[in-house]
Amino acid sequence: MIIVFAVLAGIIIGAGSAGYLLSRRWQSQIEQAKRDMQAIADQHQQEAQTAKEMKQKVADLQFQLTQANNELRALRNGAANND
Repeated sequence: MIIVFAVLAGIIIGAGSAGYLLSRRWQSQIEQAKRDMQAIADQHQQEAQTAKEMKQKVADLQFQLTQANNELRALRNGAANND
């Protein structure tokens, strides 16, 4: 009876120890995954901001091109009227 009790106690203690170690390892992995996800989210935010700035620059350049084309057209029309 004592041997059965000792074996059961050993199994219980072993299982508890294994569970505790696995729990600590999983918690560590979860924390690492959270840090990785935050890094990815930060990078995504930065890339989104860069894309927004580039779109604004494209819009500004398109506006400038349209203005230049309008000025060129006006100059050509003025030169044609003077002839």
